[in-house]
Amino acid sequence: MFLKTMQATAISLMLSQATIAQTHYNTWFRTTVSVPAGKKITVDAEWQHRRQDGFTNSNMLNKNLLFSFRNWINYKYNKQVTFSLSPFAYFSNYHIIQKLSDETAAPSHEIRFSGALMVQNEFVSRFIFTGRTAIEYRLPDNSNNIIRARERLGLGYGFSSRYKLTVFNEVLVNVMGTTKNHFFDHNRIGIDVEYKPARLVKLDLGYIYIARLPLGNIDLLNEHDIFLNLSFQLFNRD
Repeated sequence: MFLKTMQATAISLMLSQATIAQTHYNTWFRTTVSVPAGKKITVDAEWQHRRQDGFTNSNMLNKNLLFSFRNWINYKYNKQVTFSLSPFAYFSNYHIIQKLSDETAAPSHEIRFSGALMVQNEFVSRFIFTGRTAIEYRLPDNSNNIIRARERLGLGYGFSSRYKLTVFNEVLVNVMGTTKNHFFDHNRIGIDVEYKPARLVKLDLGYIYIARLPLGNIDLLNEHDIFLNLSFQLFNRD
């Protein structure tokens, strides 16, 4: 119900107040290292780097877009439910390149605190429903502090113990710190191919289409993003 309300409101605002203005091509890279702290708790360190196309090209590796570090503490309540808390994250955000001067603009910086609830359930043989609800408190150095909520639903199919395919949709909205015209932040529609070459190692390769409304914009940005994530656990659980 919460997801439907958020999506309906976001889509309504998106259609009534903005038109898609520009198309961007990005690549997202992420590495996550997990360390077990008992049978139910893991502590993660996450590094992220994103790149974007330039002002006059479609080379998705051309310019910096983002650097970040974040840590997570995950508590696996049971097989279906996991609670996560990120007590600290640091982001260095470069301008989305919409004009030539954006290519050389200095990045802004941001601290974040986050909490999330993830649910997954195999409801039919090999078909897995996933849901993730999260809230973020963002402290950027160039604008007001923002509270952003996000809701993601996905449907996966496990071909084997090593391969899984997931399609998903995630909507992100600003619930505090922005004007009502920027309640909608962005929406992600994606596909993810998961491969586990070893029990403690996982690779995710996928594509995301994003409709984004950055602060200060009145038009939506249209993004095509390719992502590659590497996750590995240092030790077996006790």
